[in-house]
Amino acid sequence: MITAKELLEKAERPFFKIVSSQLKGETIFPWIIPSNKKINGSNYSEWKNDLLPLHQQSKEAKGKGYTIEWKEKSINGSRQSVPAKIYFETFEDYLHFIGRTEDYHKIKDSQNILAAALPTLREWTVNNPALLLTHYDTWPDIIQVCNYFLTNEPPHNFYIRELPIPVHSKFIEGNSTILRKLLDIILPPDWINVNENDFVLRYSLKKPNVHTQIRVLDDELKPVLGYEECSLPLDDAAWLKWLPEKVFIIENQVCYLTFPKVKNAVAIFGEGFKSRLSKHIPWLEKTNLFCWFDLDAAGFEILNMIRQHYPNAQSLLMNKDTFESFKEFSVENKYRKKELSFLNREERLLYQHLTEKNKRLEQERISQAYVQKNLPQ
Repeated sequence: MITAKELLEKAERPFFKIVSSQLKGETIFPWIIPSNKKINGSNYSEWKNDLLPLHQQSKEAKGKGYTIEWKEKSINGSRQSVPAKIYFETFEDYLHFIGRTEDYHKIKDSQNILAAALPTLREWTVNNPALLLTHYDTWPDIIQVCNYFLTNEPPHNFYIRELPIPVHSKFIEGNSTILRKLLDIILPPDWINVNENDFVLRYSLKKPNVHTQIRVLDDELKPVLGYEECSLPLDDAAWLKWLPEKVFIIENQVCYLTFPKVKNAVAIFGEGFKSRLSKHIPWLEKTNLFCWFDLDAAGFEILNMIRQHYPNAQSLLMNKDTFESFKEFSVENKYRKKELSFLNREERLLYQHLTEKNKRLEQERISQAYVQKNLPQ
């Protein structure tokens, strides 16, 4: 026989699923709770102690809750009343028993508010009662944000905190996950940059200027830049009137700063995944581009990403010989392997080796003499 505690646990588990059905106009009630524990003479004393609290919390005793249908059963030679069936007759009985009547009213209120303000979200509301409850206190502000994006065609010439919406300055950043779910439904498809995960980029908001560090590796190029090294907004870097023969994108700052001099060449500080921003620099398309990153999964993922924009980009010191020469300095690092379709065969084999062995070799572990010896001619 099921206990009152076990009954509560079983009833609570599908709460949001049951609420979703109710919001759709469907119902599972009366809902029978499986309680088919066998009662016999050997366990009679155990279930007898559970029978009283089970009855005390039932609808028969409290006026709301679960209903027990009883049957007569012969146990140890005497007739005893035992539960034949336990069920919730109505949705209201169910809510009362699990103590979530107020939560349901909040969900229902949220659904009504959201569906009235943004009718295209009606189907979403009935399928997401948990989120309706989670954001119960913020729906008015969420609706204001959604209405702004729905009534203003992108691009938006505002930083995220400048948007003319009467919500506090960090509201959008703090609620970007739920806002993205809703905006992806209500906005016209061509107003969404579906390949961008960042909220600012996905919905075409104004983004801060990203700076790129450039270091001249040949003194003859200094007059073009004006300095041996400088940091420029990407928009300005994109329009530099020069065409170096070679460009080296380097992940680690120390390696970037100590990279040897190379004729008619410059170095760009990549700083990990920020290297993706190099796609905004048109003159990189016309030069011999070399990428030097850590010998790890992330390094090859950056290389793969850059090749999507610059198919002719070459890897530098990202080969098996380099790894074998300095493998004593490699460290353990767990990876989740990805499909990197822009790597060549040698790179793919090394990437596979690193991910399978969980190895990582940071580029600063490679000696300056080795770098100098293996510079492209």
